[in-house]
Amino acid sequence: NFGHFMVYAPPAEADARNYGVARYGMEVQRLASVLDRHLAGFGDFSGEAGVRPAGPRQYLVNDQYSVADMACFPWAFMPWGKGYNRDGQPAAKDFLGMDRHVHLQRWVDRVAARPAVQRGIRVCAGKPKPWLEPKQQAQSGFNEAMKGRRPNHVSTKL
Repeated sequence: NFGHFMVYAPPAEADARNYGVARYGMEVQRLASVLDRHLAGFGDFSGEAGVRPAGPRQYLVNDQYSVADMACFPWAFMPWGKGYNRDGQPAAKDFLGMDRHVHLQRWVDRVAARPAVQRGIRVCAGKPKPWLEPKQQAQSGFNEAMKGRRPNHVSTKL
């Protein structure tokens, strides 16, 4: 939700947009703090049989890369990447104060360095956001892309 209000919500709807950015920005900060504390090793019970040693975690579960890391990485990566940034406003990572979450940042860097994750990031890199183009330009591009691909009775209005 933060990404929607930060990037896609119409700037003309400033009150609704600002409310959404503030509301969901606070939720991102809260969840980032929870992950940061978890990765820092807080809440671990060391010394008992079968419990991991005290100290920072390398990954979210059992210090091994798992589906938990795969599921959480895109959400955690976006504020540091450029996906939530929009011209004329502060970068998402600065707006959210993400630099204070050092354990989360190390985990994001560690996961982002994995070759398979790098391939996934490259697949999505540089893709334009046509939904942010002026409506007339988007309509023209849509009509061109759909030429010859739809029955005559289907409307081309966006």
